[in-house]
Amino acid sequence: MTMTSLTINPEDVRSSAGARPAWLEQVAAYVQQAAAGGETVTLTAKRRMMTPEQVADAMGVSRPTISRKIKAGEIRAVKVGNRNRIPYEEFERYWRKTMGDLVELTRDELRDDLFGDQ
Repeated sequence: MTMTSLTINPEDVRSSAGARPAWLEQVAAYVQQAAAGGETVTLTAKRRMMTPEQVADAMGVSRPTISRKIKAGEIRAVKVGNRNRIPYEEFERYWRKTMGDLVELTRDELRDDLFGDQ
């Protein structure tokens, strides 16, 4: 009996609380099921990557915009074959920078909207 793979995302591990988090329960159940079927389990970790289209969707911009940002060096990407892939950590970095810049640009307007002219 061949089992499908199990994927645990870093967010699940970082946000886990309690004596035995849910993601660990999933791993334990997966290993037990494999053992019952006489299978071995190999745990591996791989770098989480996103396509330019996935980054564009997450940020609410077009894919060509992300491609231009990659070409300009604003977003670091790696080539996989002839395709660009963005490491998830790079997406997070760029997202924080972009959101920080947006907040900085609109800070005074937001304050005025919330508290009125003072």
